[in-house]
Amino acid sequence: MKALTILGAMIGLLIGLGMGLATRGGWPEAFWRGMAAAVAGGLLLRWWGGLWMQSWHQVLRAREESEQKPDAETRTV
Repeated sequence: MKALTILGAMIGLLIGLGMGLATRGGWPEAFWRGMAAAVAGGLLLRWWGGLWMQSWHQVLRAREESEQKPDAETRTV
């Protein structure tokens, strides 16, 4: 999760700096925009990563349950 948060912050920083400089703003303005985008990007990717990990665990649990259940055809009465 830390890695996703850091990745989101780095992507947000680059996008914020790029947009700040594209609007022909000065470096201080571009820096503040980049920092705000870094916070937003980090939080967004952390949230998305949490959902992704939760879904991944559900799939693994469902796969384990399906492997543990005996099929109706293989049961002998």
